[in-house]
This record gives sequence, C-alpha cells and structure tokens, in this order.
Amino acid sequence: MCRGKPGFWSNIAVRVAMSGPITLDEIDAMIAFYSEIGSEARAEVTPFADPSLYRGLEARGFGVRFFENMFARELTPTDEPITPLVAPPEGLEIRRVDPTDERAVHQFALTAVSGFFPPGTDLEPQAALASRSARHPRTRAYVAWLDAEPVGAAAMEVAGDIAALFGASVVPQHRKKGVQQALLATRLNEAREAGATLATIGSKPGVATERNVRRMGFQLAYAKLLMARAGPGLMPVLGE
Repeated sequence: MCRGKPGFWSNIAVRVAMSGPITLDEIDAMIAFYSEIGSEARAEVTPFADPSLYRGLEARGFGVRFFENMFARELTPTDEPITPLVAPPEGLEIRRVDPTDERAVHQFALTAVSGFFPPGTDLEPQAALASRSARHPRTRAYVAWLDAEPVGAAAMEVAGDIAALFGASVVPQHRKKGVQQALLATRLNEAREAGATLATIGSKPGVATERNVRRMGFQLAYAKLLMARAGPGLMPVLGE
C-alpha cells in the first residue's frame, strides 16, 4: 500500500491477495490507512488475485472505477533497432533525462503529468511526485523535444529482465504526429540494451496508447480493474 497527499495517483494498494485469501479485517485496515489522510481507498484487482479480494471489496462498498489492459512484448537480441511505424516529425529528438539535473527532471515531470489533467490544473504537486519517480535508481526518464520545445515525455523502470514502461504523455497540440511511437521505440531499444527480455505497459481500453502499443508489437497479457471506496470527506484521485 502506498499513500501520499489526498488526490495523488500513488494512493493505491497493489498485488493484494496474490498469495492467498484476504480477510475483511485486512480490508478494513486498508480503508483506515487511506481514511487517515482523507483519501479514498483504492486497490488494483487482477484475474490472478484470490476471489476473497473482490468479494471483500464488494462487501465493504468498493465500486469499479476503471479497467486497464496490460500488454507485453518480448525483446529478442538483434542488431536491428526497433523503429516507430509512423515517421516522427522532422527534427524530433528524444533525450534521456539526467536524474541529477533538477531542472531537467522538473521539465520531464511537468511534461509527463500535463497530459493527464485538464488545462488550468495546478500541476506542481503532481510534478513533485513524478520528479521523485524520475530520480529513482531503476527509472529512466525521457523527454521528446521539437524546435527546442518539450512535446512529450515517458519513462520506464528496468528490473532484471523486465522493463515496465509508464508515464507517457504528449502535449495536445502535438498528438497524432508519431511522438508517442518515437518514445516507445526509444525505450524498447534501451530496455533491450539493458538486458531486458520482456517489456510491459498498461493502458485504458480504446485510447491512443493501446492502439500504439499494439502497432509496436505488444500483445494483451491480461486485464485488471481498479476499485475504490468513496465516502464523505474522502478525496478521489485528481484527473481519474
């Protein structure tokens, strides 16, 4: 279970009941853990969880908030680079972020979170969390630049032979131009060079990310859902 400020996407419990049954007392403890900070309790439910999880969540008033598809792609050793199917805009440059460069990290964070919130949202609190992620030793963060302007951002975590891709965002005026596919190709190539043999990525069904990852060789591995428990005075995740 992870928690931060109310409204943060990091307020979530994952891998619950993956090793066996969970009790209602344990679910009550999870609810209390998030209620202490004024946040809704949220939990991911995968097809591999023990049935006691979703039965217990239902008994405690949790409802389905959204579905997410998880995709995977094998990375095999080859001399041929992985290339985007759509030619990126001329002059587009993908740069890896130096985690010790605070200005570069902040630029990545602002660009990455901007695609998940409506115009006018104060992005600094969410960017602070994204900055911490970018500085994590296993994380590699990237910014797409076009004419000296940041037009997209994405990241991945490499752990052993697994590369988990996440946080892709393209600014609205530069969408549908191949920027996201360019970010995908860059991360896949670097993941392979780092020794990863499998890449994973999550996407809500039917959105641009899902279409792009399918085009780039990813296959559906499984679907999961996020369940949340609303209540008086409990803040939902912003932008969800």
